Amino acid sequence: MKNKAFITIALVLFALPIRAQTVELYAGHERAGVDLMWFKFFQNPKGERSPFLYFSRNRASVDYKNSPTAFGSTNAVSYNFRNGVGIVAVGSFVNAGLIPKAGVQYVKTKGNFLFFGWLVADLEKKGNVDLFGMFRWQPPINERWRWFSQLELFPVYNPASAVWNLTQRLRLGAKYHTWAAGGMADFNQSGPGIMQTSANYGVFLRRDF
Repeated sequence: MKNKAFITIALVLFALPIRAQTVELYAGHERAGVDLMWFKFFQNPKGERSPFLYFSRNRASVDYKNSPTAFGSTNAVSYNFRNGVGIVAVGSFVNAGLIPKAGVQYVKTKGNFLFFGWLVADLEKKGNVDLFGMFRWQPPINERWRWFSQLELFPVYNPASAVWNLTQRLRLGAKYHTWAAGGMADFNQSGPGIMQTSANYGVFLRRDF
């Protein structure tokens, strides 16, 4: 309980000065939803980028069968070294409540390429181990247009039950200034042995602020 209270307070305090950066709406053949993301380094008193990074992801989606809305919120604060490696504290809010996590993180930006990912474990007995990676590439087409491509890989493993939950998200399209649109595909596999699979194909519209 002490770990949960500490991480909750820390994440709330760090989140106060941050504003939304990216909003995505998507509609697939099975589900439609919204995805809000924050990804920003804090500044030091001199106005320079500090080693502290705040990351927040809030997703909500619904199917077309009047099922309950699926919702998840992930908030993280990390300290990053010059080589891109960092230590991270994560608070995930799901239907079951708050799940605190901790582990290592890596951030790499070079030109039009961005990688952001971490390996974290739940701070509770019989918890999950999460490996998350987001690859984004936005090469220019001309002075106004860019290609937009993003791949997310999110495997989750529970050592106590030997259950895997694998998620992949793909976005391919074009970007004009702060707007991007194109095709999307989300995949999921879960189970201890023979996995149940699901997929959602459709389109997305995204704006950076």
